[in-house]
Amino acid sequence: MGLPPFRPKWDIHGEGPSLEEVMPGIGEEIEADANVIAALPQGLSFVKATSFGISLWTRTAKITTMQDDGAERSLFMKVATGEGGKVMLEGEFEGMSAIYKTHPSFAPEPIAWGEYKDTPATYFFMCEFIDMDEGNLPDPADFCSNLARLHRESVSPNGKFGFHVVTCNGTTPQKVDWEDSWEVFFANGLRHMLKLDIGVNGEQPELVEAITPVFDRVIPRLLRPLQEGPNPIKPALLHGDMWWGNSAVNLKTGNTIIFDASAFYGHNEYEMGNWKPIRSRFNKSYFRTYAKYYPIAQPEEDYDDRVLLYSMRFDFQLCILFPGSTSVKNTLIDNMRYLATKYPDKPGPNPPSTHD
Repeated sequence: MGLPPFRPKWDIHGEGPSLEEVMPGIGEEIEADANVIAALPQGLSFVKATSFGISLWTRTAKITTMQDDGAERSLFMKVATGEGGKVMLEGEFEGMSAIYKTHPSFAPEPIAWGEYKDTPATYFFMCEFIDMDEGNLPDPADFCSNLARLHRESVSPNGKFGFHVVTCNGTTPQKVDWEDSWEVFFANGLRHMLKLDIGVNGEQPELVEAITPVFDRVIPRLLRPLQEGPNPIKPALLHGDMWWGNSAVNLKTGNTIIFDASAFYGHNEYEMGNWKPIRSRFNKSYFRTYAKYYPIAQPEEDYDDRVLLYSMRFDFQLCILFPGSTSVKNTLIDNMRYLATKYPDKPGPNPPSTHD
């Protein structure tokens, strides 16, 4: 699966117009593109669009429409530009569509994505507008039970790990090519993040030295057993960037919802990797509560180290999106060294095959 050229931080726009050219400041009424209006669900008439909310990687708007019965209905729209913006919004639409199809009450309904008609290299993603409480953490039981339901009830379309389009963490494209082996899939993704990090932050001999035994020993030791034995893991649909800021409470229903997905089919415990760093507001009660609804994979004694391994993907993500994140990089290297010291032996023969 081809990956787009990567541009770190806010520089994702390439040859497209700047977002400031496309959409003004918060609260200002904007002109809606013809393709946006054409993408409205049947029975809705366009009334107005207003710049709304704050996003690091896109511009966002609230679209007011009128139903046939005269009642107003609001929709939410993101806009991004350039090839990076196209990949980002297509991936978000496909990922959120898969989540909504599996668990409709857990996510806003995706409506459309596409390209502007009147402004070149400008793309939009449209979904249901939900009034949300984003300031408080969701109730652990409600959030974890619904996340576990998403993981448990989802089914990979081909039984493999991966996704059918590229999805992004922020502006960072993920490597999501289909693989039979979770070990291979995760290793390929981590190599991809290492490559992007070096491209952004320069050559780092200390990092390369620390991560080499992770590929050689740690990943095979911790992930290969997951698909061996009587209870092998199955590919579960993951949000993919499940930090606390991508969850909220629907003020109308009181239900927890998730959004801004970086989805793919993977090991469900991967989501917890984003809860591990000290910066996370999902504390130990969320780990314990989730395990009540989705039992820890076997071997259970490896659980803490698996989650620590998964957290490396998210630490890399921060280092790529925000170059010069020294404290995060130091933590990342320390965690690599810890696991490499704990698992000094190479695994046995018969590694899984790779399509990479």
